[in-house]
Amino acid sequence: MNDSVVSGREATPYEDFLAAANYEPSAGEREQWVARHSGDPEEPRALVDAGWAIAHRGQPKEALDLFRRAAEFGGEFGRDGQVGVVDQLHALERGGEAEAAQQVLRAELDSQPGGHTDLRIYHDMVDVQSEAGQYESALEWCQAGLDRATGTDDALQTYRRGMLLKRGSLRDELEIKRDDEDLAAEAEADASLAALNELIRSKLGDFSRPQGLDLPDPGEAFDGIVLRWVREDFSEVRSRWPESTAHYGDDYGVYAARIQREARGYDEAGAARVHLVSCNLVDYEAYAVREGLDPAAQSTRQNYGEWYIRACPAQVLLWPPARNGPCWCDSGRKYKKCCGAPSLN
Repeated sequence: MNDSVVSGREATPYEDFLAAANYEPSAGEREQWVARHSGDPEEPRALVDAGWAIAHRGQPKEALDLFRRAAEFGGEFGRDGQVGVVDQLHALERGGEAEAAQQVLRAELDSQPGGHTDLRIYHDMVDVQSEAGQYESALEWCQAGLDRATGTDDALQTYRRGMLLKRGSLRDELEIKRDDEDLAAEAEADASLAALNELIRSKLGDFSRPQGLDLPDPGEAFDGIVLRWVREDFSEVRSRWPESTAHYGDDYGVYAARIQREARGYDEAGAARVHLVSCNLVDYEAYAVREGLDPAAQSTRQNYGEWYIRACPAQVLLWPPARNGPCWCDSGRKYKKCCGAPSLN
């Protein structure tokens, strides 16, 4: 029986494994977990994670094998495996096989009733096809995702805005004129970024010179600090502090997009460096108790970020990460294919 709890339920063996490795197990460790847990319900998830970890090491053939094994399971992580298959076939310059694989995935998705999980796959395939230079195919995936994103809830509307921005970028690549919906989405994004930049400038006193950092001299550029909850703790954070939902969004994809915008806002506002602090809920609450602070207060989160970059500098990421390195959001994908995708930035 597991001792840990995730979002009010008992953690799975794979979640316990990730937590024990501080959510950064190596590709080999992930493969070993799969070998020891054959038949576990999360075997396909572990295979997908191992596939991306090995792909990041520049081993596309090995990654392709893992993704194919995951794809055989079907379901959510099986479709993630299919996305990985297409990506690695492109990396191996096996374009004909990649085209066939993406057509199989598209037919499978189009035959399903839909849902947020499937929309994420459309989103991922837009990035995969764009990265491979298959802009016409990427545009088809993008439009198909938009056509299926019917509804008025916040998550769907956020998805639509992101896909409209992607569609506009793809139309630019293909020298196709943007329509009014594309232009409206771009204008909304520009306005949102401008408002964020103004907010950041108004709060430079809070963030500009945390004590103990090697910062520029007064009058020169400031450093920015962005605190983000790790993916595994996101649901628990929203459960513990329901008021955070309006600010963070309903799912980690929405939240990650917000963090990416905040980091980019600091960068465009003139920050010399942008420090991205990954916040573990257990460590954060221990800090709050130790310092006698209210963990629900925004000021405590700010203080924690400033303390963390002094106490644990080796664990702090300078944003943006390398384009070919792992994305900061724990997705397991390359940054350039995830939060750093050109169509999102």
